[in-house]
Amino acid sequence: MDILRKELNSIYEAQRLHEEQLPSETLGLMKEWAQTVVRVNHACAVLTDASDDRSFIYAGPFGMLLGISDSHDLNKRVDSSDEDEIYNRIHPEDLVEKRLLEYEFFKLADRLPENMKTALKATCRLRMKDLNGQYRIIDNSTQILHLSPKGNLWLILCCYDLAPDQSPSMGIDAHIVDNSSGEVRAVSFSEQRNHILSEREKEILRLIQKGKPSKQIADLLNISIHTVNRHRQNIIEKLSVGNCVEAIHAATAMNLL
Repeated sequence: MDILRKELNSIYEAQRLHEEQLPSETLGLMKEWAQTVVRVNHACAVLTDASDDRSFIYAGPFGMLLGISDSHDLNKRVDSSDEDEIYNRIHPEDLVEKRLLEYEFFKLADRLPENMKTALKATCRLRMKDLNGQYRIIDNSTQILHLSPKGNLWLILCCYDLAPDQSPSMGIDAHIVDNSSGEVRAVSFSEQRNHILSEREKEILRLIQKGKPSKQIADLLNISIHTVNRHRQNIIEKLSVGNCVEAIHAATAMNLL
């Protein structure tokens, strides 16, 4: 669970896809399309099925460079719409902004008329670790690949490709592009990123960083140990990590501490 997983799930649930008869042949065709994108661009593609929260990762040679594949042909089902094998390689600071961008993108797409939803695309640049742990600059795009029979958001395609310009930049250079109108809108999340953790959560994380156990933190802050543990869990969920040690590393990388 990451900072926007609940919000993104709420958008998926609002599509009420479980009430529709979704054609399996369409999913099969879109899988073929995603694999074609990978074969043609030698990139990495993730097809997300919003109806049952699952993803299909296709990578090929580029997956070998990133360390998510040990062969030229990767065809894997992931039982979550979070493609963790990829997300775990994205710089924590960039991952948070990417998720913020996705949330804005899906909110906007959901409000558009049916004939305009698939023309929208979110683009950004991300730092991703390769097989050797070195950060590479990756071009990323997200779009609605196919709507449900009733015109709801159903199949989503996310593409990752090695950027021709490998020079680092501030932020992820996020944009939302409308290919039907020609509108290109730059989006900045630096202020939102800085407020991911509350001041109390930052205070508790700093004390954890100093090696203070929950009981001592509770005494120092004059709060209950239950409240401390609730804050610890919130921090872990917000930063999309597995434990407080990883939370400290992520928060440090994001300049939150």
